Amino acid sequence: MRIIKLLAVLFSIGIIGYLGYVAYFVFSPEIENFKNRTEFNSELWKNWEDTEASASLRWDMTHSLTTNFELIGMSSEQVIELLGQPSGRSNSELRYYLGMSRHWIDTGSLVLELEEGKVVNYRIWHG
Repeated sequence: MRIIKLLAVLFSIGIIGYLGYVAYFVFSPEIENFKNRTEFNSELWKNWEDTEASASLRWDMTHSLTTNFELIGMSSEQVIELLGQPSGRSNSELRYYLGMSRHWIDTGSLVLELEEGKVVNYRIWHG
């Protein structure tokens, strides 16, 4: 009977350890993104260069940008004053390249949707 209890405890510890191991790999990219959030700085954003050392700088600033600035309602001129020239532009959107994500498996862009020259929506595009 003691052996069965001991095996049950060891099995439970193994299962908990395995679940912890899996959870670490599932959630570590999100935790890494959270830990590396950086306060938005307009000059750093505008002067960013896509190098290995600063590849994810714009990704790290995106949360602060979208949280602390009311992008919706801004004119395209106000956005360009804040973020600099977009990497892509049309009548209906401004697109800012974000570089490589911290996961090092994808890139992305901040896409600002325009109507009548004003931002009506924004999204982060992964790809």
